[in-house]
Amino acid sequence: MMLEDFKIQWFPGHMTKAKRMMESQIKLVDVVVEMLDARIPRSSTNPMLQDILGSKPKVIALNKIDMADKAQTDVWLEKIKHSGLPVCKIDCATGKGVKQLISAVQLAAKPVIDKWLKKGVRNRPVRVMIVGIPNVGKSTLFNKLCGQRLAIVEDTPGITRDRIFANCEWNGHEFLLVDTGGIEPKATEGILAHMREQA
Repeated sequence: MMLEDFKIQWFPGHMTKAKRMMESQIKLVDVVVEMLDARIPRSSTNPMLQDILGSKPKVIALNKIDMADKAQTDVWLEKIKHSGLPVCKIDCATGKGVKQLISAVQLAAKPVIDKWLKKGVRNRPVRVMIVGIPNVGKSTLFNKLCGQRLAIVEDTPGITRDRIFANCEWNGHEFLLVDTGGIEPKATEGILAHMREQA
């Protein structure tokens, strides 16, 4: 048998689950926060995300800036801004830059908020999905925004399985956060049904 006859399945099962869950939820959210590792922005970008997200408003969060080269991070910041995407530098472990991220999310969600205001709906939480490759800090940001340890945070890829949604308030802004990971579909049936009712 020749080497080219071997087909390697490198895409882990938990990532397949996360992809399917993301595809089922994306129509129900208002803004997507894509988290990148500030040390390796290009390598931590998931190329399949664009196909899933389509034209959904997106904010880039360059996380782990405390461990990245500041000059290089600033170069990437300008490069991403030049591409037309809102971007923030954050360290979600300490909360640095999270306030700016929330402001960027609110701005990205403004068209949706305005649409609901025209319908007479006020104080509707902005639905935010947090996406990114494993270990980029999604669950840490999720917990920081919620002010409590809701999502499981571990160094092992694919650990996010239990709590993937939460209502929270940050600086007077209400959000419905959706974390993504290798989760079981039954874990989201209730919240997804509620979101569909309000869509």
